Amino acid sequence: MRDGHGRAAPRTSAGGARRALLPLAVGIAGLSAAGAVQLVFDPFRTHLPLCLLHQLTGLDCPGCGAIRAVHSLLAGDLLMALRSNLLITLAIPSTAIGLGVWAVRRARGLRTQLLPSRTSLLVLAGLALLFTVLRNLPAFWFLAPISYVGG
Repeated sequence: MRDGHGRAAPRTSAGGARRALLPLAVGIAGLSAAGAVQLVFDPFRTHLPLCLLHQLTGLDCPGCGAIRAVHSLLAGDLLMALRSNLLITLAIPSTAIGLGVWAVRRARGLRTQLLPSRTSLLVLAGLALLFTVLRNLPAFWFLAPISYVGG
């Protein structure tokens, strides 16, 4: 395709509701996987040693309690989800918003940078590190995940 001066015009992808299917499919796949785990596994009744850091050191990583948090959210218990893993519970709506923005931009035919900027990655890594340190300090006991079995 050429512009009015005979130069190649920049390629833009066409919009349309069909282009929003990829982000929606990613979101539906994530919900389906979480729902499948919800049906076959109850992290409050079964203990599976999933965290190598916790097994080796006894320290809680930023992901410790994530499965219990998602399980609680799917069961409709927001307070238990926040108590299981505050960081994951807050990240889930952020991810859903990101998928929504991606879907809208694709439907409008706009390009979307899927990888976050270096600054965003550093801020997120800093938050995860701060969360990890705080949840392992006695003064911030409320950030530590709840009991692994029987919580």
